[in-house]
Amino acid sequence: MKEEKPQYGWYVKNLIVGFSIAGLLGLSLTILGFFLEDWIQLFLIISGIALMLLFLWPGFGMAIMNIILINKDLSREEIEPSDIIKFSKILDVGCGTGRHAIQRARSLKNGGHLYGIDIYNKNAIGGNALDTVQRNAHLEGVDDITTFQYGSAIEIPFNDEMFDVVNFSSVLHELHIEKGPEKALNEAYRVLKPGGCLRIGEWNRGSWQLIVYSGIFCLVFKKYKYWLTLLNKHGFKIQEQRNIGGFYMFSAIKPNN
Repeated sequence: MKEEKPQYGWYVKNLIVGFSIAGLLGLSLTILGFFLEDWIQLFLIISGIALMLLFLWPGFGMAIMNIILINKDLSREEIEPSDIIKFSKILDVGCGTGRHAIQRARSLKNGGHLYGIDIYNKNAIGGNALDTVQRNAHLEGVDDITTFQYGSAIEIPFNDEMFDVVNFSSVLHELHIEKGPEKALNEAYRVLKPGGCLRIGEWNRGSWQLIVYSGIFCLVFKKYKYWLTLLNKHGFKIQEQRNIGGFYMFSAIKPNN
């Protein structure tokens, strides 16, 4: 019998599929335009090129990003605050299928536990599901030190000062409600223990790597200085920042009372 393997999938797979279909439609319209005449030819060619620029570029770009990053262990690139993380309670917000959360769980020692929350909507751009991440944790042998459940970044379903580490990886920019990132940071501050570490990973809008991957949709993201300002505003003490191919990682401490 073939051994079952974890199913982590691609990042934003539904978005990639939708963009690629729209972009290929644009390619088809462009090609069709060359076989027609007069105003309809110009209309189809211009419309097709516009669709390709808007959707085919980011669709293919994000597919290439997945191929490059899918096997990259970003958790090894992350900023570790100290050896205490081996014994920590960690919260991973927006953990998806658990690709990096489960990697983090492997670093835990006796007494450590990783909690992961996500909205787990199969219709969302990531196509995530709670049963998928729980199954992956079981197959990876870490289900006894991990807990995954439904939860929102702006209403974290845990008690005050419960965690040593709170992690947001490419999550905050998706909070489109009014002051969504600020509400999420307030929640992170609430559930962190004094002296605990907040870790944020976000693409930098100005990086050439992001522009190559996403085209005009790079505007969805913020410049890295935005996150530095927000962290300071919400009482965190920035410990370190790191640029990994246009993806910025920040480590900040909640001051001791």
